[in-house]
Amino acid sequence: MLPFAVRGVLFDLDGTLVDSAPDLWGAMNHVLAARGYPLLELQQVRHLVGHGARCLLARGFWGEEAEPPLADTAFEEAVALFLAYYRDHLTDNSLPYPGVREALQRLQQQGLFLGVVTNKPEALARKMLEELHLRPFFSQVVGGDSLPQRKPAAEPLLYPLNQWGILPHQALMVGDSSTDVEAARAAGCPVVLMSHGYSRGIAVQQLRADAVLDHFEQLPGCLCAE
Repeated sequence: MLPFAVRGVLFDLDGTLVDSAPDLWGAMNHVLAARGYPLLELQQVRHLVGHGARCLLARGFWGEEAEPPLADTAFEEAVALFLAYYRDHLTDNSLPYPGVREALQRLQQQGLFLGVVTNKPEALARKMLEELHLRPFFSQVVGGDSLPQRKPAAEPLLYPLNQWGILPHQALMVGDSSTDVEAARAAGCPVVLMSHGYSRGIAVQQLRADAVLDHFEQLPGCLCAE
């Protein structure tokens, strides 16, 4: 399918544009320590990222397949503690992956619409992009709490496309996990995965994306204007 003829590109945030695991790890261990749970290694946290803070915390407490409990006051207090700590340490050690800024500049110069679609809360996503000086590249930022649905549902991808006035086949989703592939398929967008991200220990080549890239410098060459 290369090159992709598109008018817009949607990016996942954690594990795609930004290596945010070090600060998620810090926030996770802050909560685990406060609640008397064993601390996790950084690599363990890399395998838990992808479905938002509540899922991340549930997996940190109870294992990789755990789901957030419903109507659990103690758990919701832990989530609030996690988010408060994380908000204050959002980019202490998180950085864009090599080549991200240069690739975004090239795509912007090509006149493409650029947006972020993440399961991170929208306010934290915007704050991260601001602090890492990436926010000006994106005309749309959709977070996990921006709509009633979150990835892997199609709606978070379709919303920015509607704002831009383009069809799903005219936009490429760039992500790092099965969540991004499922969301792109549901929306009808082609999808590329970055091999450097958080795929929960599954080789990205097994996730049936349309292409897998190892470095952001490869991305502009995969696209052509529609």
